[in-house]
Amino acid sequence: MSSRGDDEQPIKSAAQYEPLNSRQREIYSSILAEFAEYLREKGKNPKKKRGYSDVNERISRFHRVVKWAWNNEELTTEFTADHGDAAIEGLADDSLCQLKGEPYSEGSKRKISNVLENWFEFRDVEWSPEINFTDNRAKNNADPYRKDELRQLWETSLRYKEIPKYNNLSPEDRDRWKAHIAQELGKPKEDVRPADWDAINNDWKVPSLIRTAREAGWRPDIVGRMAVEWYDPDAQTIYIPEGKAPKNDSSWDQELSAEGALALDKWLEQRANQELYDGRKEIWLTREGNPYSSGTLNDLLDNLMDDAGINQRGRKLVWYSFRHSIGTYVYHEYHDLRVVAEALRQNSTASADRYVHPLPELKQEVADLM
Repeated sequence: MSSRGDDEQPIKSAAQYEPLNSRQREIYSSILAEFAEYLREKGKNPKKKRGYSDVNERISRFHRVVKWAWNNEELTTEFTADHGDAAIEGLADDSLCQLKGEPYSEGSKRKISNVLENWFEFRDVEWSPEINFTDNRAKNNADPYRKDELRQLWETSLRYKEIPKYNNLSPEDRDRWKAHIAQELGKPKEDVRPADWDAINNDWKVPSLIRTAREAGWRPDIVGRMAVEWYDPDAQTIYIPEGKAPKNDSSWDQELSAEGALALDKWLEQRANQELYDGRKEIWLTREGNPYSSGTLNDLLDNLMDDAGINQRGRKLVWYSFRHSIGTYVYHEYHDLRVVAEALRQNSTASADRYVHPLPELKQEVADLM
């Protein structure tokens, strides 16, 4: 097992990195020391407080990524989720490579990705890598939906958690539904009124979220920070301000279809009258009042797929599948990775290429043919 003194060596070396001024070095070395202590004491399993023996190596890997971010992103003592996303993309396209200029092996990429997950657990930040690395090759961590499945998700969102009409139920059934509605609305069962039944059946939150994600391929991070003021209903466009989008510091516009704009308009009308959103800027919050994360978005998607009868059949259908669906269908329509990069707001065609898959419908046709 590495000694504490051994663990301090990469910390000392990292803190001497030349571009940092003396104050930045003090802060950075302190942060690294805290991170090393976390890795040593409970990094492997925080709940059971089990740590790693290779703290030295993990700190060195993390520092390599931070140095890359300093050279390619910004000189900062705060390594954020945006930096983590950029580093994963850099590993995938080999712009984040060894000091001698050679690409990392897939096994090394996986180890670097793992220590980034350790870092964000340490910082209590919701983060997961968009791309998984294996010992064989980099692999996208999502599959695209078929077009009919995208339609199913949209139609299912319009019926999501729909409940029978109040007057059509027996007193016994009505009482059971009251308990369900009370849980959904976060209010005591005795306070549930007939109007609450209509509120559940007319809720546009989930349809607006699913429809705009289907059209824009929102990353989980942007869903969590999407603000009401970014939306222009007259232009039916969401304007993402500079520096607010993950992996993209520039501003950009996302035009919505007529259906997407209608769903969002309806939701914002309802949102304005909900106490949960008082004083909040986010367009969508969970029923607990938290911004959506990859975990809560995937939970919502799982429920919708169950209701829609969508069978994954060996595929990995998650929130990122919306982005992979856009990349796949745009490419097979235009046969141009530059168009895919524009649609997904990627900085390079190499990055865009990772979202392109064989058409899911073609796979089914081949299976049927054979």
